Amino acid sequence: MNGDVMNKKAYFVGIILIVSLLFLTGLYGISQGQEKFDYDFLIKNARIFNGSLKPAFKADIAVKDGIIVKVERSVKGRAKRIINANKLFVAPGFIDLHTHVDRGMYFPENRACLNYLKQGVTTVVVGQCGRSAWPIFESAKELIEDWNEEGIGPNAALLVGHGQVREMVMGMENREPTPEELEKMKVLVQEAMEQGAHGLSTGLEYLPGRYGKTDEVIELVKVIAPYGGIYHSHMRNEGERLLDAVNETIAISRESGARAHISHFKAVRKKNWGLVKDASALIDEARKNGLEITADQYPYRFSSGNPYRGLIPRSLWLGLTKYEGLDSSDLKDVFDHLRDAQLLELYQKVTPYFPLSQSHQQFLDGLSRKRLVQFVGGHLISASQFQGPSNTRERKHFIERMKDLKFAERAKKGIEQYIDASLAGPENIIVGICVEKKLEGKSLSQVAAMKGKSIGETAIELELMGARCVPLRMSEEDVEYIMKKNYVATGSDGTTPFYGIGLLHIRSYSTFLHKIKKYALQRKSVSVPHVIRSQTSLAADIMNWEDRGWIKEGFKADIVVFDLDNIQIKTTISNPHQYSEGVKYLFINGVLVLDNGKFNDKLPGKVILLKKSL
Repeated sequence: MNGDVMNKKAYFVGIILIVSLLFLTGLYGISQGQEKFDYDFLIKNARIFNGSLKPAFKADIAVKDGIIVKVERSVKGRAKRIINANKLFVAPGFIDLHTHVDRGMYFPENRACLNYLKQGVTTVVVGQCGRSAWPIFESAKELIEDWNEEGIGPNAALLVGHGQVREMVMGMENREPTPEELEKMKVLVQEAMEQGAHGLSTGLEYLPGRYGKTDEVIELVKVIAPYGGIYHSHMRNEGERLLDAVNETIAISRESGARAHISHFKAVRKKNWGLVKDASALIDEARKNGLEITADQYPYRFSSGNPYRGLIPRSLWLGLTKYEGLDSSDLKDVFDHLRDAQLLELYQKVTPYFPLSQSHQQFLDGLSRKRLVQFVGGHLISASQFQGPSNTRERKHFIERMKDLKFAERAKKGIEQYIDASLAGPENIIVGICVEKKLEGKSLSQVAAMKGKSIGETAIELELMGARCVPLRMSEEDVEYIMKKNYVATGSDGTTPFYGIGLLHIRSYSTFLHKIKKYALQRKSVSVPHVIRSQTSLAADIMNWEDRGWIKEGFKADIVVFDLDNIQIKTTISNPHQYSEGVKYLFINGVLVLDNGKFNDKLPGKVILLKKSL
């Protein structure tokens, strides 16, 4: 009997010891960071715009290993980090279909693209307007390897630029390519597609892109079509010949078999306002006939990477007599006197791409004498640096001519005609930067009334004091009309600048949140879900991405958590370098990069390679 009792006691003691050991082992495991979690992140109490046109709905979102694994009304389980999204909204990370951030992202300082992360952007499409995403002396493969190895903020998809390919083969010559040259261009495009580029971009208003005729572009777009590539076009004209340009884009799609996408769809200059309706009708008809034609826009009335303009046309500023100042041909003559070795030595002193890589050196060595002079000279100096009111010679001559009363009257009238015809009228010109701070934000009409002067007199005064003015080249009605189209996505056309350096369009700091705040919340031109769709699922569909752009199980965890009621757009044309506010949390590939609005220095973005359909 006593033996049985002893055995039972030993048994229970043994059980207690085993349980205690397991408990202690568990504690040790926890102390060593081995605690088991179901998810990496759990976003609770979210109001979700999932990428559709439906209103926001309440649900939780679970993220694990870079993927959205659950979207349910109440997700159970343990997560390494729980984010309470009460009173906040969640959407798929925003996709920017048209950017020039590659220019800044080439440099490690700008790899994060913080001005875009602060807007909720998780993916950018680069290599636009005919300039490849990689420098002219490199390849897509080299850039992809660098970015994936060193890290980038948002994901990036690359396009190969028609203008850059043309320049590599033909320089800046204004002629059709020979059959051999066209074949070389095709090889370069195919090379980029094989390395992962998503398609071809053109800048048909820029040099050398504008030298390429429609047939040339069609032949190059035919190269990308079998890969499932897309043709992005800064069209040949966005003004009085807008309809011709849209028809050309449609023809390129039809003849090549590739999808076509119109970049920054708009109509510039006042006399052309309203043309977007006819242009949209052409697109609608093409889509009805089975062509995949889409577009993007930036939601502003002013254009250009640097939107600041002078108010006096160059011809009037210089006068009617022959001008003997510097021009580009003079600068070319200066550099043409230097030996090749001297040109290369100067180039190495100014290029930011230093030390020169092997491919960079090979590119330079392969340039003809003529192209070398153009290439190096263009990197060193521009005639525009010596023009305008800061040029004391030009300034002196203009003021002397204005003493002639007849000339002065002609000049004032000529300036007023120029402002009406080319800059949309004095009511549509806004003073951006001025030594007289009270004038900033005022229209030219308002400034003229404040000073009691004519429009021409006021324009001259502003020009001579170095004021920087921004013309509103598009109409609000056109912006809203385009925005309502179900095939129009969002593209900022912006850059990632060195913070605080230089003048630039405010779109680089505000496009995505500005579109939500101004057009959905304030003007109610479109709904919030409509804007969100244009910045997420529509953009992903245009790029043929089947795993991004939605808040759905199985999709990449590119997620923005934002305070819809407290979006703050800080940037202005008087002070453009200001980050937007409102994004509280931002996930890229399941990695948190903005934590309560603050950047945590993580660079989880990846180059998204084209999934070839060959």
